[in-house]
Amino acid sequence: MTCRFRRHEPEEDAWYWFETAPDGQPTRRMTLLGADSVPVVAVDFAELTQVRDSCGLLGAQLYEVVYGVAAEGPVEAPPDAEPVTEHEFAVMWGRCRSYRQCDVRHSSGPIPVGTRLPGTFVGAPWPPGRTGVFVDLGLPLPGFVDVVHLWEADCVWPPDGTAADFEVVSIRVNGSPQLRLRPTAAPPPGEPWPRPVRP
Repeated sequence: MTCRFRRHEPEEDAWYWFETAPDGQPTRRMTLLGADSVPVVAVDFAELTQVRDSCGLLGAQLYEVVYGVAAEGPVEAPPDAEPVTEHEFAVMWGRCRSYRQCDVRHSSGPIPVGTRLPGTFVGAPWPPGRTGVFVDLGLPLPGFVDVVHLWEADCVWPPDGTAADFEVVSIRVNGSPQLRLRPTAAPPPGEPWPRPVRP
């Protein structure tokens, strides 16, 4: 039976929330710090395993940048633990994940926000001008340029195979990590994309 509980550590001013499988292995874990209950950890261990399998060490490192680092291994509810309902856990989980994904600037780890990377625009499963375009960065995870960045530059949609330089604007993890990018330079309106000259 799935077990959900939380415990408070006054010395750390922290709340630890756990969801565990019948064997005591944690399935999800959250940590909130301080009087404002700031989320610092919101890890889904099955998701982390999936990211490791699909994107290797780099993917796992980026996952931990976004959702924090949580110890793995069996967890037993201490005597002072407070039981948590499935609904209570779900509400707090949604809050913590949203905060970690959207409100934290991910400025640490192997590819912090602001990093500049070379890459190549590659095909997307939708027509040009919609949603955005994928970027091959030569890494085990994709890059993605949101269409808004191209609209703001008022530039021609880049054809497949166009090389460019990019800045990481955010790290997204929804099943697998993705680097959200913006081109560091775009051609003037109506002109074709240049290929940047690199040493």
